[in-house]
Amino acid sequence: MSKLLQFLEGVAFFVFLSGTLYVAYNAESIAIQYEIPLIMLLFLLISSFLYIAYSYLNLYSKVSKLEYEFTSIVNHTFRTPLTRIMWLTKELEKDMSQKDRLLYLQNTSNATTKLLEIVDLFVGIKNIKNTSSYFFEAISIRDIVEKSILKYREDINKKNLTFQVSTFKNIPLLTLDIKKISFAIDSVIENSILYSPKDSKIWIECTPNKKGLTLVISDNGMGMTFMEQLSMFKRFYRSKRAVLMNPDGMGLKLYLSKQIIKRHRGTIYATSPGVDKGTKFSIELPFSK
Repeated sequence: MSKLLQFLEGVAFFVFLSGTLYVAYNAESIAIQYEIPLIMLLFLLISSFLYIAYSYLNLYSKVSKLEYEFTSIVNHTFRTPLTRIMWLTKELEKDMSQKDRLLYLQNTSNATTKLLEIVDLFVGIKNIKNTSSYFFEAISIRDIVEKSILKYREDINKKNLTFQVSTFKNIPLLTLDIKKISFAIDSVIENSILYSPKDSKIWIECTPNKKGLTLVISDNGMGMTFMEQLSMFKRFYRSKRAVLMNPDGMGLKLYLSKQIIKRHRGTIYATSPGVDKGTKFSIELPFSK
């Protein structure tokens, strides 16, 4: 649908540009034929050309900004694990105990895994909107949440975070793509963990209704401004405060999560009462595919 709209916008702009050029070339004859004051016609033409110039510069600015952000993100996210792998490899050339060697190999493996995760994210941008790449099956949303929490057990322990998870009573199975929906839920839970203060609590609740369910993940972390709430699901978007707290982020996971939820005919949104007042993510999913 978005591609069709982009195509129609392109056609409309081309027609507008062609019409403007035609009027400019035949301005005098058109003014005489339709009894339009030439000065008024010239004013309309100047306005049209100014609009065309503005549209072009605006598009160029957006492309340049996106290119700059993309280059900066790729440079930072790939350079860090690659530099670490290079350093670890050089260290492995030195004489060391078997225990230390195994530790260095494990760290090298972790850095390599991080690189693969980054590659998967970029590949996901291309594949996430491809309907044929989705494989739906009946699954329990509680199982996905529990597995997600286990994935981040180390980070949870480091910050001494407490999870309060609802009982998920009377929640039927949902028809979902388990891999993709797990990615979306993982991303939201990871976000809450990253931006929650130490010794705080994260709440996960699930409420059914006639058509589906609402999964709510709340924290009392850094919160958001109103403008940040409007932008947080955009591709490559990261607030200045988020960058300071977690420089390694790419601003892709929440964007991809929204696309995944959308493909499941659901919605995802976030609300916050303000800075340092926590954030609440709500994921609405239908019972049927």
